[in-house]
Amino acid sequence: MVSMDYVRAAQPRIVALFLVTVLAAMLLCGSPAAWRVLVVLAATAFTVGGAALLNNVIERDVDRVMERTRRRATATGRISPARATLAGTLAVAAGAAALWAVAGGLAALFALLGAAYYVLVYTLLLKPRSALSAVPGGVAGVFPALIGWAATGAPWSGFILFLCVLIPVWSPPHSWALTLALGDDYRASGIPTPPTRYGDAATRRLIAAFVLGFTVVLAAPLGAGLFGPVYAAGMSLAAVLLWTFTVRLLRRPSTAAAWALFKITGPCLALVLAAAVADALI
Repeated sequence: MVSMDYVRAAQPRIVALFLVTVLAAMLLCGSPAAWRVLVVLAATAFTVGGAALLNNVIERDVDRVMERTRRRATATGRISPARATLAGTLAVAAGAAALWAVAGGLAALFALLGAAYYVLVYTLLLKPRSALSAVPGGVAGVFPALIGWAATGAPWSGFILFLCVLIPVWSPPHSWALTLALGDDYRASGIPTPPTRYGDAATRRLIAAFVLGFTVVLAAPLGAGLFGPVYAAGMSLAAVLLWTFTVRLLRRPSTAAAWALFKITGPCLALVLAAAVADALI
């Protein structure tokens, strides 16, 4: 039971999303050996999971008043703050050490910087103070791409630049859809969000604006000749899905529509990354 508490506190869904980005970066940069890919993914999972544990420690008081998070082990006390802090710190250190040994110092540095940015800059400084914290917070998603790139030793390329722009533009609509779906929770927590600061209607417009920006980012590699028809098909499907749910939220605002948009954003990103890798490999 205790071990599973630690696993859940490491937020495996966030870890999985970051690992997809690492994998995409490695495959877009070259043809790394399978064992190297697996070790880099495992090591990155430790650093991301460790950072998530530290995040849970910092937010344990807020988590207690939110229905979605009140059962977390750090919120209920099943894992003490001291033990969670120790476990998170050790996980980040172990992951960075493994990356250093297998992928080099640059990959390890990016892992440490990513954990520090997520915990110190986003969780401690930005999230409690800014309703638009998801915008700079999206920068945390750049570090997995940089880890994957550094692990291959490949030169800088348009592929990695694309990933580094894609994730931060995708992140705010994903996050803001959740704040709309859990409006009561966020109001109770006191965390500033677009719905609590600017209202639901303004938040929906913000989401639409970023979805438009995301669509432009998706199309840009085609204009630059970076990808071909396989990517074009995948990104077009992702854009259609994303706009379908966004328009639904705009035309018929509801908690269900916000939840639906939140849930589709992750698969849409995965589809784009899969299409990019498939296009490059083919």
